Amino acid sequence: MRLLLVSVVGATLAFAGLGAAIAQPSLAVQEDSAQLKSDIASLQRQVERLKAAEATLTANTASGRMSATSKDEKKDYGDRQFIQGEKKDIAADVPGSLQMKVDKAALQRALRRMEADEAALKSDTASGRMSAESKDAFKVYTDLQAVKGEKTDIATDKAKLQADQKK
Repeated sequence: MRLLLVSVVGATLAFAGLGAAIAQPSLAVQEDSAQLKSDIASLQRQVERLKAAEATLTANTASGRMSATSKDEKKDYGDRQFIQGEKKDIAADVPGSLQMKVDKAALQRALRRMEADEAALKSDTASGRMSAESKDAFKVYTDLQAVKGEKTDIATDKAKLQADQKK
């Protein structure tokens, strides 16, 4: 009788232990759940960075800061400034002097350079090249790409978690 009672109690405890083991999520489910939580937190951080970058871009564009202009636009701006300076120099030169001839030649070179830079700007803008993007716009672009990546990671993690829960 005693042996039977010990066997029944042992079987009950073993079954209860087995039930507890089944009720606990598997290691894969725990890992997938932790990864999903991590990716959701990362997405929230990326969205905050994106909002900050967009606000910076908007503010810098409105204030006319150079960080809101692209490399191509900076070249164009520099060319225009140089041309204005050369025109002032030519106006101040003595008519017919060697200095006036040198300044006029420099002005012609600057005008050709400006035309080439403007053409490059138009071409780069039309083709979507990054040289036509400002630092601020590039930051917004990279943050947007990071957000898209995090959303993809979250979708993958959810699919893995559902697959592991079905097992």
